[in-house]
Amino acid sequence: MNLHEQCLLRYLTHPDKLSYSTEILKLYNKILEQKFIVKNILANISMLNYTEEIKR
Repeated sequence: MNLHEQCLLRYLTHPDKLSYSTEILKLYNKILEQKFIVKNILANISMLNYTEEIKR
């Protein structure tokens, strides 16, 4: 069971804690977004800088 499923289950069993589950999902999504940026964008910038230095 992943985090989204756990949050949904928590909401279904305790609907009064919706804001808590929502905050957990927001935090989890933010972490995933940061990992994506580091993995895809920053890695490509490093490679671009490396190839630019070699061409000179």
